[in-house]
Amino acid sequence: MKTDKEAAIIKKIFKINKTLCKKLAGYLPQARKNIFKLYIEIVKKHMNSKPNLVIADIGGGSQCLFARYKKPGLRTKIIAVDVSGEELKKNLDVDEKRVADIMQSLPFEREEVDIITSRAVLEHLERLDHFINNSTAILKENGYFIHLFPSKFSPFAIINQLLPKWISRKLLYYIRPEHRETCGFDAFYNKCYYSGIKTLLEQHDFEIIEIYFSYYQSPYFNFLVPLFLISAIYEIILNLINAKNLCAYLLVVARKKPALEKT
Repeated sequence: MKTDKEAAIIKKIFKINKTLCKKLAGYLPQARKNIFKLYIEIVKKHMNSKPNLVIADIGGGSQCLFARYKKPGLRTKIIAVDVSGEELKKNLDVDEKRVADIMQSLPFEREEVDIITSRAVLEHLERLDHFINNSTAILKENGYFIHLFPSKFSPFAIINQLLPKWISRKLLYYIRPEHRETCGFDAFYNKCYYSGIKTLLEQHDFEIIEIYFSYYQSPYFNFLVPLFLISAIYEIILNLINAKNLCAYLLVVARKKPALEKT
């Protein structure tokens, strides 16, 4: 067992390395593309495109990341959905809350929703095809499917899949303690890669509007500068060869086709 002194030394080494990596990140082109900010911008754009829209924030939990950007006067309704009623009680950002296990069903009437969206949720679904099928049912014609999630074949996701769950979780919490509150669910990464999600959506009569990529996942390795640099070089190579299936994160924007457009 590590003594308190040894643990303090390791913590200090990690802190020094993280500081150095943060400075190095300023020189990386892939670090300048913030896909998390882009997600908010895209949801905001579609949410404020016309009045009386119903937005389903899947896995909404204790807060809604985009509620503050809702334009007054448009009468937009944001409904947070989460498996935890306790978490939803803390959510003061949304107009309505619904407790549900989204792996089983989505708590909406047929064609009730204009936009269904989530961040870091789809990778936790064992059957993504079931979720997409349910999404098709609750979305109105021309409704939007907007989701941000990590890719199955990114290095951190591969490590997460190969190691026993208790080891990968313990390792993550040790290296990135800030994830302790947000990473409590198993990750399956079912079809969570470019060609997988694209094919699945097209099979369910969605039109792909855009799929955005981020190859930047080096912050997972910022506890040690050499690992961070190896990861950064790997990202640059992937970007140059346009290896979409190997990206770190995907941001998918798709539209439910009206009946007349379906083949």
